Amino acid sequence: MPLQAQVSLSLELAKVFPIREVLASGAEQLVNLVNLVRSLKRTGSDFLVEKDLADIFGRGKIEPSLEQHFRDVVKIESFELLHAGSSISLDAKPGATIHRALRDRFYMSCMIQLSFLVWMHEETTLAAALVENMLQRYESKVPDATPDPDYDGILKTLQACSSQTSQFDWENRVSLVESRFPKSRQWFCLDHNPIRSLSPNILLGAMDYLYMVQSLPEDRLIMLESQIGLVPIVIWAHYILDLAVVVQNSPDGDVTFGRSENPQVIIKWSSTFSISRGFITPKSPRAAWVTQHEVPSPTIYLLDADMYVLLKTEPSGDESSRIEGQETHRLRGYGTTFLRRLFNKKTFVADDDPIFAETANLAVSFAIILSRSMRRKPLPDYQWAEDWGNDFPSQCYLSTERWQLSDSSRLIFWGIKINEKTISCYLDRLSGKRVEDMFLPTCIRAYLEQFTDKEHTKQLSIDRQTFFEDIKQLASWIIAFAHVVNVESCADLPLRIYPGSGSMFCAGVLGWEGLESFNVDSRIFFNLIKKMMKKEATGEEPTFIESGMFLTSHQGWSLFYGSVGDHDPGEINCELLYIKRGVPTNARTGERKYQIADAPSFELEGRGPPRFIYNNGENSYLPRCVAEISKRTELYTSRSDEFWLSIRFDVTESEVASWIINRSSGVPVAEKVRALRSEKYSLFASYSQFHEALWGVVKTIPCRHRNPRCEPLPLDLGTCLVGGLVWGGGGGGTVGGPGDAPRIAICLIKGNARARWLAVNGILTSFKEAAASTRCVLLRCNDCCVDCAVKAAAAMKGEWLVIL
Repeated sequence: MPLQAQVSLSLELAKVFPIREVLASGAEQLVNLVNLVRSLKRTGSDFLVEKDLADIFGRGKIEPSLEQHFRDVVKIESFELLHAGSSISLDAKPGATIHRALRDRFYMSCMIQLSFLVWMHEETTLAAALVENMLQRYESKVPDATPDPDYDGILKTLQACSSQTSQFDWENRVSLVESRFPKSRQWFCLDHNPIRSLSPNILLGAMDYLYMVQSLPEDRLIMLESQIGLVPIVIWAHYILDLAVVVQNSPDGDVTFGRSENPQVIIKWSSTFSISRGFITPKSPRAAWVTQHEVPSPTIYLLDADMYVLLKTEPSGDESSRIEGQETHRLRGYGTTFLRRLFNKKTFVADDDPIFAETANLAVSFAIILSRSMRRKPLPDYQWAEDWGNDFPSQCYLSTERWQLSDSSRLIFWGIKINEKTISCYLDRLSGKRVEDMFLPTCIRAYLEQFTDKEHTKQLSIDRQTFFEDIKQLASWIIAFAHVVNVESCADLPLRIYPGSGSMFCAGVLGWEGLESFNVDSRIFFNLIKKMMKKEATGEEPTFIESGMFLTSHQGWSLFYGSVGDHDPGEINCELLYIKRGVPTNARTGERKYQIADAPSFELEGRGPPRFIYNNGENSYLPRCVAEISKRTELYTSRSDEFWLSIRFDVTESEVASWIINRSSGVPVAEKVRALRSEKYSLFASYSQFHEALWGVVKTIPCRHRNPRCEPLPLDLGTCLVGGLVWGGGGGGTVGGPGDAPRIAICLIKGNARARWLAVNGILTSFKEAAASTRCVLLRCNDCCVDCAVKAAAAMKGEWLVIL
């Protein structure tokens, strides 16, 4: 066939069969698919993992009103830059995972159920259980089961789902279930409660049985032979999938959810174990388990309409595969719920009992006294320990205001009246007393005495000590959130309701006896709130990333230091933190990470210790800046689990001179000074370093003078001028070293906020080196004049560096 005829035939066929359109349509679909895969990857999820999970959970038909409410909640958008000019934003908009779910009900069903499961369970153990269960389904030859589930992919998908859906009010469904069992309240007040979490075998059975029952509601039903896992099963089956559930033979009788006739899920309340003094105990002395961590999981059955067992999933007996329950509670009312659980562990206490108000007001009073005893430890550590003892400057004690504690406590004890008159009365009774001698209000004492025989006063002492440990924990939470800026905006922050003993500030708080002051670490508030937000590995040394972390995000909320941003260090309160909605997102790429840390630092060649400034023998000086910062650039890089940040500062240092040092005295020989010159170089730092450095600096207190115009000030004996921003290295004649060098060194960087940050950060670097500086650091704030700042340093013991 001639070529022209072939072309004509091709054109005619193209008219009959739209080849171009088909190819174009296929190419467009492929492009859309690739873009979706990329979008999911940038937000931390995984395309194949979401598909595998949706093949299981997407089969469920969601109760219509819950689905609509879920859609309305998760599509709400908010966006905020981490700080002005930052390339990182806190993005609370729906990510690719939820965007796809909003368009596809198959994925919406999956995301709703995963959101619920990760709200009720700790994500790493839940991910491990899902991997094992998906593998068992494949080995059992369940149709379309996945042969190679990926733990990392499932974990990241759960994290992505949680961060984009945590604003949904799952806690209200939990409260609805618990409210139906008033006579069983002690069951719901246990720590690490097995009634609130699924076991691996129940989860495995539910992953198929629930959808079989939903597809054949008249011919199939599920039965559990004990109340273990009751709360999540009721929420999953009834509130999410709209199945009828009955709990039989409970202390509250038969409790139904949905219609009472022909229930599709039956949970039998077992009487083989009971609650005693806050613990689950077996009624039979022959029972093989003794604590709530070893309560046996029930077998889950799939039955037909004639109650014939079609399938069953038994517990494996492997305790290492246990799913850890994670009861999550909003910050609003967090302490209230804690107190309800605390006092209902051993007996029934009505919600309107005055013991709750007494305990809340006692905890607030204790927090006020405790905060007055906490202080930041100035650098260097050893000089304060050897030369100062406990005689610390007043600026080192926490600057916690009463209104901050009041705002925090009202939010934490939401629903309980905080009475200022009662708190003042308690303060009068508690102040100046050792903890062991502190009084107990009437209701609290009566509560403790009811569990103690009059002849066993030792037990009362033990209960009293345990009670004050709980008070210390409550006070710790109050103080920590008192240091969160605009804490009222964090009312919906999700927290773990039982963080465990690690939630204590430090040994200083746990062992605090009521009278002495004690030092607190620079990460004390950050670490406490982080532990309350999410589970952390215990018994391990912090990694490089953990020690340099300045932002962490969990369930769609981000916690970070107050030092973040381009501000003057004198205006920053290093004790403050920020908590805001959103996940750190790179504005350029759309990539999301759940933490940001300082990038590894490196040595700067040729940069020596701070230099003496040649003053030409004058007895006066002009406050000025000899280290100008021409440019500041934030450099973010991506790693597998976090962003790394390094801030580059381009420096022009002036009045640089070469000195000849008298080796015997360490004092520079002024007559040998050569011509002054300028140097240009770059320094790198980041926010965790800034925070730690500022924590160890003493700030000036306000003076009554207004800062005068720039004019010469006297340079007294024992005082010298210094410049330079890199303070490591030591060496002869460095200002940091002890000896005959002047006691007061004035760092000339007045008026340049960025240079002041670098000077503070340089001090921290020197203290970490072998040849560490022994000078204490006084940072002048804008409400103190230069002359008063220098005089304040001269009035204190030791050698000082004054940063103008």
